[in-house]
Amino acid sequence: MTTESLPTRLENYIKELLPWAHGHQLKAITTFVAAIIDKQTGNQAELARTQGNQEAAVKRLSRLLHNERIRPKDFAEWLCRQALEQLPRHGKVRLTIDWTSEGDQHLLVVSLVVGRRALPIFWRAYAQSTLKGRMKRYELAVVKRAFKLIFQYVEPRRLRLTADRGFPDDDLFALLDDLKINYIMRVKGSVKVFYRGQWVKLNTLRFESNARRRNLGRRYYCEKSPRRLWITMSRARNKKGKLETWYLVSNLSLRAKPMATEYGHRFGCEEGFRDAKWYLGFAQARVKEIEAWSRLFALFAIALLALTTLGMALLIRGGPDAWRLLRRIVSRRRDRCELSLIAAVIALVQQDHSLFAALSAQTKLNLEATLSNVS
Repeated sequence: MTTESLPTRLENYIKELLPWAHGHQLKAITTFVAAIIDKQTGNQAELARTQGNQEAAVKRLSRLLHNERIRPKDFAEWLCRQALEQLPRHGKVRLTIDWTSEGDQHLLVVSLVVGRRALPIFWRAYAQSTLKGRMKRYELAVVKRAFKLIFQYVEPRRLRLTADRGFPDDDLFALLDDLKINYIMRVKGSVKVFYRGQWVKLNTLRFESNARRRNLGRRYYCEKSPRRLWITMSRARNKKGKLETWYLVSNLSLRAKPMATEYGHRFGCEEGFRDAKWYLGFAQARVKEIEAWSRLFALFAIALLALTTLGMALLIRGGPDAWRLLRRIVSRRRDRCELSLIAAVIALVQQDHSLFAALSAQTKLNLEATLSNVS
């Protein structure tokens, strides 16, 4: 997809998303977001091959990624605003927070769950050398900043935040309670809870016979800094098919089954990371300077948001047009579609760039969206 053939709607969408960027910056950002979608790679040389003059294109991309006047946090904050603008006015809004890494470079990402995927909507990048002894401090800072933005668009009561075992600690629980954010988190089995008059480790408690769930009720959690939380135990199969136990805590009064269901949405962030790193090719990026690496990730995050928005317009609203588009790229099946929304939209726009005409910043995101049966 050369500069001359860039979809006008994609350029307009990015212009609305990044109102602070001037003409040359917008053109470069649009050029390489389109190249990422077309070539599915983070390799700079491969992205440059989509342009007429490869040597000039490599220099152009390098200037964009190393432009100190473009602050990485501006990318994150304005993309977050655009995603929140596209949220429905009612219903649950599920968010996850997690780390992802490539070598010595780390991203702390807040993601919005859309169907079986989660979109990165806010992030900060850190080099390994800066994280030692500071990781928890950075996590709290990112949560504070991200939710300061989110609360401008979404009431706290609508939110459900999930996180894995590395996040829970007393400072984070205190912050989330102060912000009135509902959370469901997995915790380590070695943590103690107050049960039947004594402090015991969670992993010493057993399920009754062959049961897969157990409700422990609202109990004091963590002997060092007790806090009353709703605690459940659930058995679930991991990727290798083996049963593992989820010890879940929440400030919501939920029983084991709905709590496990809510926590299960967290895995959408791992699918989202997989979309960005492997399906779109961010893992192939070789950028050593951490702020430049963060700017490159921003291009992938913009691509994911644009593809999801386009998928809402083309495939999720239903009707004969959506069915005909899906039939171009999927086989006949009687159950759910085997493709993710991102994979389906990439396949479609690579066949027909004119489909970008349906891209609009006013398209609302259906947070429960899944591709329909096309059999």
